Amino acid sequence: MPVTSRLALPILALATLGATLCCAMPLSAQVARKTPVVPAAPRAFDRVLLLEAEGATSAGVSLGDLDHDGDLDLVLAKGRHWPLQDFVLRNDGKGHFTTEPLRDTPDRTYSAALADLDGDGDLDLVSSNDRPDQKLVYLNDGTGHFRVAGTFGDSAWSTRYVTVADLNGDARPDLIVANRSGGIGTGAGKPSFVCMNDGHGAFPSCAPLATQSATIIVAADLDGDGFIDLFVPHRDGGRSLVFWNDGTGTFKAPPVAVGPAQSTVRAAAAADIDGDGIMDLAVGDAKTGLFVYLGTGARTFDEPVALGTATSAPFAIALADLNRDGLLDIVVGNELAPGLILFNQGQGKQLQFLTAAWNDGLGSVYAVAVGDLDGDGWPDIAAARSDAPNGVWFNGPARRQGRRTTALHLISTRAAGRGSAETASVARAGGATRKNSM
Repeated sequence: MPVTSRLALPILALATLGATLCCAMPLSAQVARKTPVVPAAPRAFDRVLLLEAEGATSAGVSLGDLDHDGDLDLVLAKGRHWPLQDFVLRNDGKGHFTTEPLRDTPDRTYSAALADLDGDGDLDLVSSNDRPDQKLVYLNDGTGHFRVAGTFGDSAWSTRYVTVADLNGDARPDLIVANRSGGIGTGAGKPSFVCMNDGHGAFPSCAPLATQSATIIVAADLDGDGFIDLFVPHRDGGRSLVFWNDGTGTFKAPPVAVGPAQSTVRAAAAADIDGDGIMDLAVGDAKTGLFVYLGTGARTFDEPVALGTATSAPFAIALADLNRDGLLDIVVGNELAPGLILFNQGQGKQLQFLTAAWNDGLGSVYAVAVGDLDGDGWPDIAAARSDAPNGVWFNGPARRQGRRTTALHLISTRAAGRGSAETASVARAGGATRKNSM
């Protein structure tokens, strides 16, 4: 799948190997399904490879073919508020990895976003470090080895995740930087920023977005005009916003409020979930749970539809076709609880899913990335966790015999008019009460 100048590139720019990450916009999101899709059987993710012996404060995982050998490698972003080394994990094509530090100096990293920043055909890397660390740009030498080539933004920013997308159509990815700040509710807050690529992989200037507090920013063409827009979920109790791109990478029109008056969102992703050719949003609120905002195609979204009950806090979301039936499924990573996979049943706006748990529930999943890591043609799940080892959960057939049958639950919504729905609760594992900060 070649990169196009208007494709949103939140983490992975060269999607030739089919990796789908937390905010990626799959090509299936751009075109409505022409014929009905028959849902395939759910899959299981029971086989796990832990990537380290002990857990630490990891926050990000990215997938990409760093060394041009035809398989997906990993980058682990570690530290958050405490300095740690980031790591590159080279894949042998069968899901076995060789680990080396990204660089010798530890820093407070949230995400290590991959994209071809300088147009030479190699995946480069952007490191979004929390204050007081510099935010770094790494260039790839073509073999998957990186050197620090520059910085972006201000080291004083309380940066969380960075999103990569071509905002002005020059075929070079730009940076959207999510900054968090406290004191929301009284009008206080600090902006996030857009940093434009100079065409050579440098980002000499950044323009503020009128936000208050954000952990993540979703980049996608939300209105179908060919330009990448921005969904900025509020992290600390305010209103989430959509910024409409005028085609030049600037956002002159006032942002549009979306969702409830108070949000505490840590995770979000955009794709065409119901198959109508219009972009939708999957949103994880740390206090109220998992929601889908169905797009209307008129620069508006229906009211949020709850998917289950808020028994644990969703920290990470990915949208990907896990069982290869042409329908986008939802992968959720939770705080101190097993994650959830929602297998799309293709019922359009009725949003029917079969759900299953994944992972051991240890630690908190801060990021998930989806791609075929062992070369069997099935997408796997890589997870970055705090207070538990990072790992890869490999895709396999669901168990169907005796007591080893994979537990599945049905969740569905029955539309009762625009902006209203009835929800069916889902059995989800509860978690401990200790909280993590982001």
